[in-house]
Amino acid sequence: MRTPAARLVIPILQYEAARLTLDPFLRWAEAGVGGFCIFGAGKHLPAVLARLQEAAPHPLLFVADLEHGAGQQLHGGTHHPPAAALDQEAAAAAAALTALEARAQGVTMTFAPVCDVLTEPRNPILNARCFSDPVATAPVFCRAARRTGLRTCAKHFPGHGGTRADSHNVLPHVADDAATWAKRDLPPFQACFDAGVDAVMSAHIDMPALTGQPGLPATLSSRVMTEILREELGFAGTVFSDALLMDGVRGKRDEGEVALAAFAAGCDVLLGPHKPGAVLRAIEGLRGPGLESALARIDALAKPLEPEVDLPHDELVPVLQAAAERSITASGGVEAVGPGRYALRILDLHGEGRVLGERSGFAWRSYGLDGRLLEEEDQGPGLGGIVLCVARRDKASGGPVEIPSTIRRVMQDADLTLLFGPSWLAEDASAPYLHAPGEDPFTVAAMLRRAHGA
Repeated sequence: MRTPAARLVIPILQYEAARLTLDPFLRWAEAGVGGFCIFGAGKHLPAVLARLQEAAPHPLLFVADLEHGAGQQLHGGTHHPPAAALDQEAAAAAAALTALEARAQGVTMTFAPVCDVLTEPRNPILNARCFSDPVATAPVFCRAARRTGLRTCAKHFPGHGGTRADSHNVLPHVADDAATWAKRDLPPFQACFDAGVDAVMSAHIDMPALTGQPGLPATLSSRVMTEILREELGFAGTVFSDALLMDGVRGKRDEGEVALAAFAAGCDVLLGPHKPGAVLRAIEGLRGPGLESALARIDALAKPLEPEVDLPHDELVPVLQAAAERSITASGGVEAVGPGRYALRILDLHGEGRVLGERSGFAWRSYGLDGRLLEEEDQGPGLGGIVLCVARRDKASGGPVEIPSTIRRVMQDADLTLLFGPSWLAEDASAPYLHAPGEDPFTVAAMLRRAHGA
């Protein structure tokens, strides 16, 4: 039986599964879900979305996680450099190009920008997904995306940047007090509220200073999601839970119970349950003003934005090419990753193995691909206290190359090693915290290949 509350649910559309059989997704559309979150779409996505819309009793919201550009989830889309490499100009170009390419395939909203402030370099899930200056850059992304016709969502409220655990697997703990949060983590979200961001996504974190209840995920806290976000900060847009399939929010709870608790806490949208049917059954009896308000916000969100401007593709790609190059060359020196003493260092193993950023005042070392130490200058606190980013060649430009032992030792001495490179690189490294996002999407050459559909 179709009920009004069904529209609170946004299931995940795993495109490979949908390609094999669209039947379960069509049944959810017929049941009245609010839309779908798209992962890994193929070239027939517009036709798939059209069929889902035909089966639904109301306009559907089609949203995707496009932090790294439309190419992150959509066939033929451009892959952008990580947020840590984007200045305001590049962030605006990334947002506009994402909007153009997403709209062309029927996607009307992105789960971006990330507003988390990276204060813990051992954060295993966010790291380079965070802007170097989120207060300045995240709202630029919002405005540019919306101006080009794509709705946006600021995440992960109240802030996931200070955690050492992955909320997909466990509930991360944040020990900061409320004053620290208000001074450090809140400003990027407030800046995006002022920029007109459409939605906010919750964080599955344990932050007793805000929730008042140790062990309670912020997603399930009415103090965080209603009293702080709605009443104190005045946010009037749509509130998404982070995915309900994540163990950080589920724990040992029944998924239907979690969904009801998230709605009671103030979440309008129950995103990505593992078993949508079970959640639909659990919430079917919801009624009242709270439900009516949530449905009104979801209804408004499902309406596509009319773009104010359609910037030419050729004007946007060169800006992103330059940002991609900066993400490898660090031409401005060692770049801060959020406030604090940690910095982003790039150990370039694509060419001669030079460590770039000599003008930074930090210690730096330069290695050849054979692992031989070429140069060294000791001007700062040493390599142990910084974030070391290793960039490696991708399969298209040569394939696996053994990491030299001297490079391994530098990686082991660093507080954190971020690996921008192919997936095999993660298997070849021994650092405890890794970020290996696929086939080296952040080099100029790789981004050009994707931009031109190669």
